[in-house]
Amino acid sequence: MGTQPLRIGPFARRLLERRARQDAEAARPPRDALSEPVPADSTPAVATPTITALQARANAYARREEQRFFARCRRDLAEQRGLAQALAADLDAYDDRLEALAPAERTASRIAEGDGVAYQELRRLRRRIAQRNARAEQLGASINARFTAARLRASRHFDRSDEKIAVYWSAYLRALTPPAGAVRAPALHRADSLAGRETSVDIWRPVEPVGSGRPAGVWASAPSTPSVEPGSPDART
Repeated sequence: MGTQPLRIGPFARRLLERRARQDAEAARPPRDALSEPVPADSTPAVATPTITALQARANAYARREEQRFFARCRRDLAEQRGLAQALAADLDAYDDRLEALAPAERTASRIAEGDGVAYQELRRLRRRIAQRNARAEQLGASINARFTAARLRASRHFDRSDEKIAVYWSAYLRALTPPAGAVRAPALHRADSLAGRETSVDIWRPVEPVGSGRPAGVWASAPSTPSVEPGSPDART
């Protein structure tokens, strides 16, 4: 197994250590205050200029990734919104035509093989619903893939910034006067950025579930595997 490359190069490490010494020098108390006793629970200030700059840079990077994601998926999101509306209209039309039939004429075999305008219209609606549902699944997969890539890039930038903070913080503690002891390095806040999302792209998707269930037997002879995507016939009440 080969050696792993350094995540932070020597030049970046040297720069971080120099900034740590500068921040520690700026945070050093006045000369007359050094003679006063230091409280046992005193800890160094976390919001140093370098940590604040790293946090702002990571937030800006995550915002750029989020904007790039929306710019690339705007057309897909708009098409998905239109598909949701079209699927809802088709499902309503299917329900209306199905209710117009007698209860004995609503069996799956009768709908699949029956003659007449009503059965032809039901089969046409089923084919159109299946096509639109398949397209919605394709759009959902594409949007999720792009979102995952953007989230991974933002998370990787935050991870690299956390490693920089670890190098900076160790040098900062060594340069403090009086020494602060062992204090854990602060971590960047990710909750308000793309890197802090945990529910994939569903938090932004415009397609919402149209319903929660359908009477048993109506889609017993569906030509394809039932889908549970929002707007599918099997997710319709």
